[in-house]
Amino acid sequence: MKTLFAPGCALRAYKPHLIQRMTDFLMEAGIAEGEYLTCCKNPQSMEEDTILINCCPGCSHKFGTAFPHAVPVSLWKTLLDTDFPFPDYHGQKMAIHDACHARRRNSSEMQAAARALCKRMNIELVEPAHTLDDAKCCGGSAVDFETRKEMALRRAMDFSEENVVVYCTGCVRSFSLTPVHPRHLLDLLYEEPTEGLTVKR
Repeated sequence: MKTLFAPGCALRAYKPHLIQRMTDFLMEAGIAEGEYLTCCKNPQSMEEDTILINCCPGCSHKFGTAFPHAVPVSLWKTLLDTDFPFPDYHGQKMAIHDACHARRRNSSEMQAAARALCKRMNIELVEPAHTLDDAKCCGGSAVDFETRKEMALRRAMDFSEENVVVYCTGCVRSFSLTPVHPRHLLDLLYEEPTEGLTVKR
């Protein structure tokens, strides 16, 4: 059985240096044997029972569909059982948003792991009115810019905290159109700001 880290195109384009650091950590820890860098929209053949460690809810869903004999596993869940040097946010309060692909598909893993990871980093999560499988779309599913902005603003009203933990780059883009400050889990792990992901008109 082979284990590969599949970071996904969006995160690799967003923070390639952090993806490299995470890849090095997983390989040095003996958790992953290498990377799977093919886009989930154009998957290639996969050895049976390959474990794919991924950090994108969309990729996880598509890999599970394209490779029925592969085992998609959340990076966030994988890290919980490692000696990763988790930063300490000293009880800072943040809201959390669950991406569409993490709802009703692989929700028990993605949703729970994201929250457990925040607890490990000493982040106090404040759940919005609509959360987990009841979470509203950030607007990423919209067909045009104005609709996306309207949906994002509507969703942003559910958060009581300015900082919102997300684990999907599409959600980061949507919330960049609102007053809230999205914080991607990968950035939180390495204590970097979440910035530069915006929506093009």
